[in-house]
Amino acid sequence: MLGAMDIATALTVLGLDGRAEWRQIRTAHRNAIRRSHPDTGGSTDVAARVNEAFDVLADATDGGSRPLPAPPAATQPSKRSSPESAPTVMRSDSPTELLLSLADVGHDVGAVVFVDPLAGLLEIIVGAEPGVGQLTVAVGEPTDDGVRVSFTLEPLGVATPPPIGEVVDDLLRRHRARSAR
Repeated sequence: MLGAMDIATALTVLGLDGRAEWRQIRTAHRNAIRRSHPDTGGSTDVAARVNEAFDVLADATDGGSRPLPAPPAATQPSKRSSPESAPTVMRSDSPTELLLSLADVGHDVGAVVFVDPLAGLLEIIVGAEPGVGQLTVAVGEPTDDGVRVSFTLEPLGVATPPPIGEVVDDLLRRHRARSAR
């Protein structure tokens, strides 16, 4: 991260959406920290990021005593320029296998710089100088509908990175093509 974590990023790190209730936040944190904790083979950096995400959401909800605040409608960016993409539900029996498959095709869209199957996180540097960004892919727990995957794109260069929709569409198209083989 390039600064203090915001609520949207915290939700993505924990694989949640803006409608998450305190119980869901606590459960997602507990599951993510179990997967990412160094004592269980995870990484200190990822565990710290998971804990930071939980702290941000705990502060935003006053420890669960109030719902998450809704972002102001007037300040929401347009879909094309948004640093976040709508969560995608993908068919998979295993979040880990899905993450590793996305990491595999991630090499075709950029430079894969971080993969943590235990935390369900993948980071890919995309774009060309000066418009470079870091695509973070967060793979959540399986549901009846499939596995929820969230995407965020943070600028790393001095210019605007490629639009997140184009980057995510390219990644998912390549994933589907490889899965069809």
